[in-house]
Amino acid sequence: MTQTEFIRTFNAFPAKDRLAIAKKIQLQMADELFDELDAELPDVEISMSEIQKEINAFRNAQKKKN
Repeated sequence: MTQTEFIRTFNAFPAKDRLAIAKKIQLQMADELFDELDAELPDVEISMSEIQKEINAFRNAQKKKN
């Protein structure tokens, strides 16, 4: 099926159904994009202490902005 055929078929559905279909496609594509981006990132070991330090640093930076 070509993109044009797909869009034509998609547009044949009632608006409510198009919205439901679009939401499902969006969720699926977001999952696929996340998986692609996650695969590109290195796996870095990080402790809970290091995570908490990052959180605190971020919060402190936000406080200074405001």
